[in-house]
Order: sequence, then structure tokens, then C-alpha cells
Amino acid sequence: MSCCLSYFMRDTNDIALLALLKEGDETAFTEIYNQYWEPLYFMAHKRLQSAQDAEEIVQQVFLTLWQKRASLAIQSLPFYLAAMVRYAVYRHFANLQRKKEQADTLQGVTAEQSPAFDIDNKFLLEILNKLANELPDKHRIVFLQHKLLDRPLEEVAGELGVSVRTAEGYVLRVMQVMRQRREYLTLAVIFMLTR
Repeated sequence: MSCCLSYFMRDTNDIALLALLKEGDETAFTEIYNQYWEPLYFMAHKRLQSAQDAEEIVQQVFLTLWQKRASLAIQSLPFYLAAMVRYAVYRHFANLQRKKEQADTLQGVTAEQSPAFDIDNKFLLEILNKLANELPDKHRIVFLQHKLLDRPLEEVAGELGVSVRTAEGYVLRVMQVMRQRREYLTLAVIFMLTR
């Protein structure tokens, strides 16, 4: 019986805290933070096996809770926060997978070159890769696959699930970025030629 009473009291307390949170009450936010930070951290750490990543995810969950406080319609605070952590962990793993695929793509670019591929070309490729890493994912993939690996744009677009026209737009955007970075590229090429 005391278990049910305890749950009812916590649920009632959460409802009051959520009402205050919606109004921007920082004390209510601090109370929610203090009450739920540790269980959410343990939940994230169990899945991630990284204290730093778990902390970052839980901090991001609470930041999002505060930023969206006025528009949230939460029925059960513990379930809602747990779901936020779970989805943040999924996104974290998806980002890690995407970064791994990008690194594999970049290694494939350099590994597929002939032995005659000299130091200067590697240096230029590194510069282009650094610039490409600043681009959104699909832009970067289209650029690497189409421009550096000479794959047909239609094939790359098909693999990404975008239209050829969209892929052309990605290439156009990348070329605009490269033109904006022309000074950097020019200095890099001069440096490469004077070595």
C-alpha cells in the first residue's frame, strides 16, 4: 500500500512541478533536474558505456526540456524523460555510424588510388576532405562519390534516395562553398607546389 501511495505522491508532485515549469519556474526545473538526473544518467550510461557521452545526452535532454517547457504536454514525467534519453541514445549511435561510414568512404578514396598517387595529391585531397567535412552529410557524400570517385551522379543519387536534380543541387552548393574558400585552396596549392 505504501508503494502505491508513494507513487501517487510522486506523480502528484510531478504534475505540480510540470505546471510550474510551464510557467518558467526555475526552482521547479531544478527540482526535476535533481530528482531525475541520476536515473537518466544511469540509463544512458548503461547503453553507451561512456560517462562523458551519457552526461552530454542527459544535459541535452534537460536543456531541451527547459527550451520546450511552454509547449510540452507531458502525461508522465519519468516516462517522458526516459523516452527522451532513449531517443537521444539512438541518435548518438546513428551519428557514430554515419561518421564511421564517412571515414570508411574517405579511406576508400585514398586507398583506391594507384601507387603513382603522390604526396602532393594526397595533400590536396586532405584539404578537400577538410572542406567537405564542413558540409551537410548528403552534400559531402555526393561530392566525394561524384567528384572525387568519378561515379555517375544518377548512381549516387539513387543510393541516397534523392532525385538527380537534388544531387545536382548538392554539387552546386559544394562548388559554391569551394569558390568561397578559394583563397584557402589557393594558398594550400601554392604551399604544396613550393615544398
